[in-house]
Amino acid sequence: MMATVAALGMCCPGCRTPLDTMECHGCGCSFPDVAGIPDLRLMSDRYLSIDAERAKAERLARIAAETDLAGVARAYYDITDDVDPARCRKFLAHIMAAEARGEAVADALQNCDGPMLELGCGTGGLLVAAARRGWGITGVDIASRWLVVARRRLEDCGVEVQLLAASAETLPWPDGQFATIVADSLIEHLDDPLAALKEWRRLLRPGGRLVLWSPNRLSLAGDPHVRLWGIGFLPRSWADHYSRLRRGGAWVPRTLTASGVARLACEAGFRDVRTSIPCVSDTWVGSVRGMRGRLLKIYQKAQDYSIIKSFLKTLGPLWTLEARA
Repeated sequence: MMATVAALGMCCPGCRTPLDTMECHGCGCSFPDVAGIPDLRLMSDRYLSIDAERAKAERLARIAAETDLAGVARAYYDITDDVDPARCRKFLAHIMAAEARGEAVADALQNCDGPMLELGCGTGGLLVAAARRGWGITGVDIASRWLVVARRRLEDCGVEVQLLAASAETLPWPDGQFATIVADSLIEHLDDPLAALKEWRRLLRPGGRLVLWSPNRLSLAGDPHVRLWGIGFLPRSWADHYSRLRRGGAWVPRTLTASGVARLACEAGFRDVRTSIPCVSDTWVGSVRGMRGRLLKIYQKAQDYSIIKSFLKTLGPLWTLEARA
């Protein structure tokens, strides 16, 4: 583990002292190995304390050693008390379809030269697609429990990718380490997206590429996280109150519009900032069943018309941003 940290050229996420072990000689911070994955977080996510999160990851790793991706995904919700059966079924379907979505993102990226970093890699759908294309990619997530699931997916698919638990706002590398940074459905979960964008620009080489996908705040399809229509049109404080009223205190991710994220990217120092709607591949369409699958097929066909594409960028379900450092 110590050799891995040194070989990856990591630094302390707090003081940026180069690391040759999992203990920083600059500020004295010590970083553990959790379930066989380096953990360089300064904080946990908002759902669990860092100790509880690490314990859950270790427990899940023991289960993952005896089963496959589907089994460890089911086990995750067996040991998670606050997800009702209906939501559990949706979440499991989302996990199993992650590779199709990862293929869609990889298709949009096309050729990638140099090291790539995926932030918020979740259960590893894009990691598999990138590894199969021979791209050098590292997967980062703030939740080590999801990295355990991602590792099981990678092992089931017969590919290897470096995984790391870290926060997207304080990453453990010196400046200019990556040629490409990708984040799918991450930025809306961050408390300070501008600070995160500045951190991502720091990590990119000159001319390096940033690619983001995210749900649209003004989507006419409604918010995909709390399943409430129109919540994105409300002021932030009203949206939080409305969510608590309808969903019993569920935190509302702070989704952005395409124009809003473009302004933040420019403020963070990015150039050649462009927003559009994501391309929907046949693989992705074929992986989604029922009404959502039919709507996705309609969305795919609508992309052939420039007037409709402009409408979808403003009020459609998703946007994508590409920019250069």
